[in-house]
Amino acid sequence: MTTPMREPQMDRGIARREALLDAATRLLAREGARALTHRAIAAEAGTTHGIARYYFGTLDQLLDEALRRLAARQVEEVRALFHELPDADVPRRITRIVEYVTGSLARDRDSGIARYEFFLEVARRPQLRATLDDWGIAQRAAFAGELRGAGSPDPEADAADLLTIINGLHLEQLALPTDDFETTRLRPAVARFFPKG
Repeated sequence: MTTPMREPQMDRGIARREALLDAATRLLAREGARALTHRAIAAEAGTTHGIARYYFGTLDQLLDEALRRLAARQVEEVRALFHELPDADVPRRITRIVEYVTGSLARDRDSGIARYEFFLEVARRPQLRATLDDWGIAQRAAFAGELRGAGSPDPEADAADLLTIINGLHLEQLALPTDDFETTRLRPAVARFFPKG
């Protein structure tokens, strides 16, 4: 008899937690790490300081889970991207990576900024490092699979280097946007990691 009552309560609890995590990501992108307090995150989420404290006892816990949520979303996006047309030719593989990066810059600038803020927070809070490491491992594995499918002789090393370059270019475009980013910076950088037709 009690199960039907618990499910809506659990759903509400999950929704509140996710709203707080998304609020932390937005606040981090907009104002940086110094703005992150339970009170500020609660206000951004439209709830009370007590609710934020109830779900996340410490700021480190909240940041770790917000980082996990952002990482899971971005890893899933990349996996879905590469799952489509797994036997795509090299030009299509290059194009889909380029379009994914430029699309993410256009559609979700906050998540891009928050990602780099999280990187910096890991430098200040080593206890968050395991989550960032897990994110990197998952992203490198996805990119290695894509490069392996294109015939890379060392897909794991190439994936690590390609992601480092994409991250640097992504950050540069967030800070110093240029109109010809895709054609003059991003596409040539990505193409260098794929075998020539």
